[in-house]
Amino acid sequence: MKHRVLPTFGLAVVCLACAVPVLAQKLEGVPPKTGHATFTFASKDLTYDVVEGGFQQVEGFTTATLVFRPAVKPKANSHLNLTLMYQAPGKVDLAAPFSVNGIAMFGDGSVTRYTKGKSQCTITLTKATPTEVEGTADCPLLHDISGEVAAPLTNVKFSATTK
Repeated sequence: MKHRVLPTFGLAVVCLACAVPVLAQKLEGVPPKTGHATFTFASKDLTYDVVEGGFQQVEGFTTATLVFRPAVKPKANSHLNLTLMYQAPGKVDLAAPFSVNGIAMFGDGSVTRYTKGKSQCTITLTKATPTEVEGTADCPLLHDISGEVAAPLTNVKFSATTK
């Protein structure tokens, strides 16, 4: 019995040691200097003027991980997350195998997000360079973490730049 416990414990320690740096990792890449997002979520028109995240170059693609927040901190912590991998303007393929593209709305302890194979969402980039991205999104059918239908996220207009 002792021989089984020790290797299992050792494996758990190695896994934990590998996971800790990932948990502490911040968004990487060149951070955006300015950004803006307007949208309708759960029948409320919202404007977020603060953007965080980063732009990275990976094998000829740009990956933009963007977190939009309101300029004035509301009572409920809310933010809009966009993860985009692109080479040029156009429609973002959310259904591609191994896609990192996605959109999610976080608010007051809940998450509403695009779920591949279940949700209905289109994201279109009107500007897409290694240092700038802008576009639109319309997600009439989204889901929460448990897979239940959630509030729609529509009329999304966003932009972010490192300049």
